[in-house]
Amino acid sequence: MNYLTLPFFKALIQKKEARIILAFSLFPLILLPVSLFDTNFMQLTASGGGISFVEFFSAVLVTQNGLFLPTLVFIYLAIQLFREEINQGILYLYKDRQRKTILNAKLGSLILLQLVYMGLTFISSLITYYFHLTQQGVASGDFLTPVLPDLQEAILNSLGVGGMLFLSILLASALSIRLSSGFTMLMSTLFSLLSYIAPLLNRLRYLFPNGYVTLLDDLSFISCLLLTLLVTLLYASLFYSSSLHFYKRTEY
Repeated sequence: MNYLTLPFFKALIQKKEARIILAFSLFPLILLPVSLFDTNFMQLTASGGGISFVEFFSAVLVTQNGLFLPTLVFIYLAIQLFREEINQGILYLYKDRQRKTILNAKLGSLILLQLVYMGLTFISSLITYYFHLTQQGVASGDFLTPVLPDLQEAILNSLGVGGMLFLSILLASALSIRLSSGFTMLMSTLFSLLSYIAPLLNRLRYLFPNGYVTLLDDLSFISCLLLTLLVTLLYASLFYSSSLHFYKRTEY
């Protein structure tokens, strides 16, 4: 991020797709009207006297990830921010700026939007949990669960989902600089879908940060946490260096 990040973010947040993202952050509030009907939507289970807030927030993130629509919108925004500007010749307007500065500002605006999205999701989850679930008798009222394995799973789930969304944004950005919008959407979507099913497959789970939560029975929590962060960092470094390489060689 740099001094151009906020101007890019202000322009980004005005797009209707960004507003769709912010609308998805209110997803936990859906539980309020849904509870009035006899439905199995987002059934909650937990050890002991009820689900803690951290477990609920983790479940919300996993469910949002399963919907896949927020990820698609983020991919589309990345394509708009890079490929559309290249196609329209807008890149010429930045000829007096270093390419790395422009790239970092654009990526920073997308990452800032992700942080806002997850922050609002946290707040709406907090409201739903303490003003609704605790009244329904399914929540313990505790912010953290006293059951250590459940707490560890919630932390790894949250980091894995957040990390995969972050990587999907970086990948879409890198590909959109070099490839067409359609091909970028296809490749980024396949990457995200593969990461979604990876935890279910023995060998693929090691390739994505959201897969290490399934290894808690075999590895220690610290090992799973470090591997999750390491895999995320490796992918992020690869995608960012590719973006920088492609962007510096893009013609006006």
